[in-house]
Formats: sequence, C-alpha cells, structure tokens
Amino acid sequence: MNKKWIGHITKVFFNKIVFEVPDLENLRHNYLGDFYIGRGLNDYITIFNELNKRYIFQVIGLYENEKPYLAEEESKFKEKAYFEAIPIGEITTNGFEYGLASFPMINEDVFLTSMEDLEKVFHSDSEALTIALGELSTNDYLPRININKLLTNHLSILGNTGSGKSTTIRKLLSELLELKEREVDINQMNFLIFDIHNEYQIFPSEYMNQLSIDEISIPTETITAEDWINLVQPSSAAQLPILMNGLRMASLLKNGSSHNSWIRAYSALELYNNQQTDAVTKRAKIIGLLERVPSEEITRAISFYNAQYGNFSNGTETQFKQEIRNYVLECSGFQYEECQEQLIKLLSKEEVEIQSINDLWLGIELVILLEEAKGNAQIRSYCSTLITRIENIIYTYSKTLFDQSTSKKQKFEELVKFEKGFTVLDCSSMEDTDLLFFSGYMLKEVFNRQKSIRNEKSYVDSAFHFILDEAHRYLSEANTEDSLKSLKIFERISKEGRKFGLFLIVASQRPGELSKTVLSQCNNFILHRIRNNIDLEQMRKSIPYLNDMQLFRLSYLRTGTALTVGEAFSIPMELNILGEDYGVYSETVDLNKLWSRI
Repeated sequence: MNKKWIGHITKVFFNKIVFEVPDLENLRHNYLGDFYIGRGLNDYITIFNELNKRYIFQVIGLYENEKPYLAEEESKFKEKAYFEAIPIGEITTNGFEYGLASFPMINEDVFLTSMEDLEKVFHSDSEALTIALGELSTNDYLPRININKLLTNHLSILGNTGSGKSTTIRKLLSELLELKEREVDINQMNFLIFDIHNEYQIFPSEYMNQLSIDEISIPTETITAEDWINLVQPSSAAQLPILMNGLRMASLLKNGSSHNSWIRAYSALELYNNQQTDAVTKRAKIIGLLERVPSEEITRAISFYNAQYGNFSNGTETQFKQEIRNYVLECSGFQYEECQEQLIKLLSKEEVEIQSINDLWLGIELVILLEEAKGNAQIRSYCSTLITRIENIIYTYSKTLFDQSTSKKQKFEELVKFEKGFTVLDCSSMEDTDLLFFSGYMLKEVFNRQKSIRNEKSYVDSAFHFILDEAHRYLSEANTEDSLKSLKIFERISKEGRKFGLFLIVASQRPGELSKTVLSQCNNFILHRIRNNIDLEQMRKSIPYLNDMQLFRLSYLRTGTALTVGEAFSIPMELNILGEDYGVYSETVDLNKLWSRI
C-alpha cells in the first residue's frame, strides 16, 4: 500500500466526500520507485478500510478555506486546501467493482491511487483482445479496452466539429488493424464505413475494399417500398398514396408481366381521351406508351398520328381508338370501360418490384393520369414536387446507382460479399436524403442476410459493424410521420441487431438532432467537446452513465480529449486520444499559410 497519505476525510455524502490536505507538498512524493504527483481535478484517490477493501474516488473540485491556528502557533489563521471527490468503486480480493456498497468514515486517511491499484481498476483479461485509444488526462497511464465489450454494444462517438471525433474513429480502426499482430484475421472484421468526407482511406488494400457510389449499381428490383420512401421523401397527405400506387403500377409494367401491354394501351387511350394539354406533348406521351405494345394494328394506326400537329386526319382517329379498345379486350379479357375497376384490384394486390428508375416515373405518371380521368383535377399540382424529385433522381443517379450496366451490378455483387475487413463507401457526393436511402438500403441487405443465416443455422457466423459518420445528417429526429418511417431499419437494428451480429457506430456533432431511439440503444459513448445546450440536454436524457459534473465538463474538453463511459469502460475515463497520426485528414485549414505571399 502507498504509505504516503495526503489528507483526511472531513465530510461524507452518498454522492461525494470532502477531504482536507494540510500540506500540498504531500501531493508530490516517491513510493517504491513510482513518482506520484497529485494534479487535482480528475485525480484518483484511495481510502483503505479494515475489511481489506479500498475505496476509489475521483477528484471533482478543490478550494481553500481559512482555519484557526492552535493557541501556541504564531498566527491566528492559516489556509487549508479541501478537495471534493465522487465515488468510483471498490477494490477487493476479487478485483475491482464499479460503485460502492459501503462508505468511508470521517477522519480516515486519503492516498493518491497507486499504479498497482490503477491496474486493477482498468484491468482487462490478459487473454482478451484489447486496444488503447489514449492516456488518462491526469497521468501517462494507458488503459486497455476490451474490444468484445466495446464492439458488441452500439457505440456513439459524439462531439462538436473540430473536437476530434473523426480522429478518434480512425484511431479506433487503426488499433483494430494492429490486432493482426495477435494473429487476428482482419478480413473477418466486416466494418462497413459510410465515408461522408472521403477521409477513411487509411487501410492497406489487402484489408480494404473502397468504392465510390459512381462505381456500383444496385439492383432496383431489391429496393423495397420503405427504401423508395426514404429516397423520394413524399409528403404524407397526397403524395404518399400516389407514390405507393406508382410503385405498384411500375411493378405491373415490368418486363415479362402479363399486364404490361394492355395497361400501356389502356393508359394511352385514357390520356388521349381525358388530358387537355398541348397536343404535340400529349402525342409524345401516347407514342411512348404504345411503342412497346406488340400490335401491328396499333402500330399502323399511330402512323396516322401527326407528329407536327398532334392530330389525325381522314377519319383515322376512330380507327386508332378502336384498335386500342380491341387490343385491351383481347389481352385483358375486359371491355375498355371495365378496365379501371380491374386495374384498381391489380394495384391493391401487387408487390413492389421495379426494374428501372424510369419505370417508377412512368408508373407515377400513369397513376396521376388515372386520377385525372376520375375527375381529380388538382392531383398533378399536388404531386408536382414529387415528380420533380423523381426526375432529379433519374438525372442524378441513372448513370450511377441505378445504372443498368452489368459491370456496375457485378461490382455491387462483389461488394456485398464483404471479403475485406473494411468496406469504405465514398458517399461524399450524396445529399442527406440520398444518404438516408443508401445507408438504410445497405443495412437492410445485411440485416436480411444475417437474419436468413440465423434462421437456417440458429446462430450467426459473422458480425458486422456499420460506421455512420455525420449521422445527424440522415438519422435526424423529426416529427413528420414519413421521417419516422424512414428510420425503421436503423431503429430495428439498434433494438434487435445484437442477436443477428449487427452493431452501429454512430458519429455525430449534433446529438440533439439524432434519432432518440437509436441514441438510447447505445451502451458505449466516446464524448468529445460539446457546447450546445440542446445537445447536452439530450445527452442528459439518453446517457445514464453521465452525472452533472461530467456533463458540465464536456463543454470545456480540449480538442482530442474525450470522456469515455459505458459497458466497455470499467469507470468513466477522460482520455487524451493518441491520434496525432490520424488528424491530418480532417484538420482545419491554416489561413496563415493560405494567405501568405511567400
């Protein structure tokens, strides 16, 4: 035991103690070759009791107070130093246990915690895989963190911009990479990183598969209705029903469908009969629908449809209409007047499976057309933003994410094999709503695969970790019904992912804007500097490990310093993250250099 006491207890409460230090010189001493320096705040202290237990406290405050001298002393008063400390846990013969079952008494001696006891407090099983993120802010001690406890819970890394959270993520990943020295197969780790700022290219190519969204194409037939809602972001009043029917209509129009041709023919005639728009524009839409109808009679009839004026001559209009009516009856078995009711029945039963993004646009157009034919004259204006959004998606992603290129689809198939330990997806060009769609789609694909494996084997043979950087941009808490629906896969994984081997690592500079469900399911937190009162209040509600003093302290943490709390950390720790080699990727520009004339 450390024989050099530094003071004695004067007050004891359930949540703290106060101890007096009569001589500050006691805070610096040498014991058994170890040099001890009491630095004040965040220091660890030890109090011994007769039951072979040692109480561990952490200093949270210090102050001076005047105290009278004894009668024989020369001066009337002298100043005394007082320290406040909060309880951390107990060291017994069985090791360290967080929290106190009993409390020390007043006048008991206080000691600086020895290196031996620090080892017991931060001890990890020597056989377990551990990593080190940084040193304790009060000394050079380097706690080892058990990765099984750290990464089999959801993890949040939170902090204002410039506080060091991205550097912490890179430090964490680089430490995991170093586990290859302990004969760990790095390519079994399965980290999927959504790289928002193109700053996670830190791995050797033998362990990393890095792709931009411009290089892959996802199979649109695997995109669910929930995914489409994430991507299109319709309003709930008028646009959501139109989008859902448009998705079903597009599914009916896919290649190989028995309903494809007659629906196109029926819709073309509905458009011709009911839509009062520019004749030439209307003709272009009608021809676009009928060109894929395999009927020589209809092809011959539309040859009389004037491309310049958008009309018929020589009585061919009647022939054109009759040919379409005949074709619809032949293919569907229903008269033209009965088709609307039949189409409504088909839409109500159809599952969403779309072959191309252009089919979605056509499906929406046809649904709006049928609504107008029923007399809903305002539906197109209500859905104008929906149509614009879909057209923008086609313009932006028809040659990338939704390209029909075989080579890009093959790259996607190779990607989802996850043959490398770190899969880095460059999403730097995506808007926030597109990030929500893409990340949600990828999580859903992995979730479904893991679920299928578990159902087949009764267990999972791999684990996946999803790093959601700048998560507030797409996992934002919103009050609208649609936004809540769009977070369904994230919230499901946050609540159920553990049993399927799926874990989230959520990084954000605005915890107050994050989904409360996702944040509340995190059991480990690495907290950098946070100053916004709304964010701090949200953390107070969501993180049970924080006390008021620690929450207050977050506002004053230096860049690169983090408070770690949760299941993976034996006690709350303030660490100086050793990430000097990884901060260059996200460092702030230096105006002195940029503006220099030399």
